Amino acid sequence: MAADARGRGLAVGATRFRLRWLAIVVAVMALLTAGWPVLNAAVANRQPLPGGARLTIGSGASGSATVTVGPGWSIQPAQSNGTQEYRLRNAAVVVDIRHLSLVDRHQVPRLWGGMRQVLAVIDPGARLSKPVSFTAAHELPAFTGRISSPPLVGTVTIVPGPARNFAIGMVVLAPRGTSRARLAAAHRIIISLLFSRASK
Repeated sequence: MAADARGRGLAVGATRFRLRWLAIVVAVMALLTAGWPVLNAAVANRQPLPGGARLTIGSGASGSATVTVGPGWSIQPAQSNGTQEYRLRNAAVVVDIRHLSLVDRHQVPRLWGGMRQVLAVIDPGARLSKPVSFTAAHELPAFTGRISSPPLVGTVTIVPGPARNFAIGMVVLAPRGTSRARLAAAHRIIISLLFSRASK
């Protein structure tokens, strides 16, 4: 009975993980396929953030992380929930930050392949590069890569938490031709990610 209950728990957790990851991909593809005019129609859905604002995503000391936001950024409240997601904008640059619950640490290597498969189904014209490994804060292994489609370019970055029971997925998207300065501002948010020490 205990084994059956554990199996059901793993299945439920895996389903939740897939749904949350699919939500990221759907958000990305909405930006890739709906066109920038539709996105710009959401201008009213913005709340300016002060430079240096710190945003916490996740709940509890063992399952959360923070990012620091520089000047010029706004949060989109209708698409933001401190426990699961933040949608940030700076002019036409969008940063989507998601909290991903993981059933176990063995899911981490499959994150990238899973996203590539879903992207291929939703929009064959979108391309996700091979992941590049790097060391994030707290000496944690993470990976990043480029995503592109005819109108947009961006990056996908995934940083598993210290205990591997959750990960933070971050997507940056911008129209082709966006200035390097604006893209660098988005990158600074990504590299500012810090996990709670209690989650080690």
